[in-house]
Amino acid sequence: MDWKLECTDTLGEIYQTAFTLSVNSVEPKDCVAAEVLCKNDALCSNAYLVLKNCSRADAASLINAPECQEAAEAISLTSIIHCKCYHRMKKEELCLNIYWTVHPDFIPGYMVDYNSPYADELETKHTHFYFTSVDYPLSDASNACLNEATICSSNEKCSQLKNEYVIHCRSINSDGSCDRRKCHNHLRNFIRKISMEFTKRLLFCPCDEDRYCGERRRQNIVPKCSFEEKEKKNCLELYDTCMSDNLCKSRLLDYQKQCLLLEKNKESCSPEQHDKCIKSYIRMIGTPVTPNFINNSSMDTSLWCTCEGSANKEEQCNAFLEMFTSNRCLQSVGAPDINQSIPMAVNDDQRSISDDKSGTNLAILSDQKPEISPSNAATGISAPSLTLLSPALFMWLLKMVSFM
Repeated sequence: MDWKLECTDTLGEIYQTAFTLSVNSVEPKDCVAAEVLCKNDALCSNAYLVLKNCSRADAASLINAPECQEAAEAISLTSIIHCKCYHRMKKEELCLNIYWTVHPDFIPGYMVDYNSPYADELETKHTHFYFTSVDYPLSDASNACLNEATICSSNEKCSQLKNEYVIHCRSINSDGSCDRRKCHNHLRNFIRKISMEFTKRLLFCPCDEDRYCGERRRQNIVPKCSFEEKEKKNCLELYDTCMSDNLCKSRLLDYQKQCLLLEKNKESCSPEQHDKCIKSYIRMIGTPVTPNFINNSSMDTSLWCTCEGSANKEEQCNAFLEMFTSNRCLQSVGAPDINQSIPMAVNDDQRSISDDKSGTNLAILSDQKPEISPSNAATGISAPSLTLLSPALFMWLLKMVSFM
């Protein structure tokens, strides 16, 4: 028998055996734990090391690299391919880096359907949902945003976390700019450590057309640094930047999933989907694709970018922008759904009692003025390079135009 044929048959048997083991075994859903198991298996470990090297090189030169494609094929037959990550897990970014190592987007077909790398919240053991309802004196019965801010200020930990991001987002450098990276880091830290139920109330407080209240709501994320820039970039440039960052890319894909942006047959969102959509929207804050309210008189949201000057990429650009401006699942989230009282403690086995001494509990997670109006879009912006966009991605961008 030809030795090459014999080698091929043997390799095929190994792949088939690996596939059988992965199907019949308990699949590790946590990518950090899955990586440990993978390193203890010769086939998985070798393929994983090859893919890690592939991901460090120039992506454009790897599309047809045989060793990278072979490693991707091999890793797809092991259990690590099924791993997922969890919001607020301690090693979230490490987990996402592992996920994208075994789902290489530089090899066509391995970022299948652009699915979210996050496990559904109901499945996770890492997400903490413990809240306590509190009674507090209303500062202004007509200004819900001021009231929510007062609750945060009355809690030592909430106040500290908010002050940290406000200070960094308002610190101005000698050239008049801010350190956006630090601003975004502290914003994400606030969102990670404060209960999501309270964060929703703080960021989406109802204002009943009160412009002062609306401006306070819009200023919650300090838009001068976290959201706005002197000139609006092309939206696809923001997209390119996001897709080159594993955290941003992961949260954007989760946003698409939770807000039903890839499901054309969905005409409306259930109340349960409203909640998932708005949570995924909030998690986009503090990334290069940070959304916000566009003015103080409505709850219309957008990105700080434009599609002017997109040339033949204008349709794709508009499809991306409309994910935030015309997202009917996000728009259907009503203020009454958000402005409910914080529920009593749930998930008792994960419950933790805050050491707050102020008397106002906001379920801090232990692991871890009005003047702005959007300027006119800058003109003459050329469309950015889209080297990170695969043909499959262009297809769903085009599909989203009709879905919106």
